[in-house]
Amino acid sequence: MVHSRGSHKVERVQIKFVPTTDEQSFRNVPSTFSPSSRTYSWRKMQQMDYLIVPKKISNHEIVVEMFIDAKKGMSTGSLQKVVENLIKSKVQSEWHGLRLASISKPSSAAPPGQRFVRGTIEEILGTRLER
Repeated sequence: MVHSRGSHKVERVQIKFVPTTDEQSFRNVPSTFSPSSRTYSWRKMQQMDYLIVPKKISNHEIVVEMFIDAKKGMSTGSLQKVVENLIKSKVQSEWHGLRLASISKPSSAAPPGQRFVRGTIEEILGTRLER
């Protein structure tokens, strides 16, 4: 279960990636899923908290939704820059095998509050990933 933000609205950004290699790309699908608690959890940064939920995984594209709880006073333009910088740094350091295709503009959304039944990336793909 995702820890609720109450009735508080957050920003939602859709991010599309293009896999550059078959095997490597699917090991590094962006997500804030915690296998131990089997929930998506919020990650904290100085300017914002964020949650990443995979929406589509295919050979042609990987789509994730990023929910952002920005600190007060942050404009949409500066939020867009912070998100873009975060994604680019993660692609270079952690999400190997993925190329950034697009980042949508932030839109207001209610944070996800239900338990995600999809499970792990391995369960989504229906195969075990080798380490």
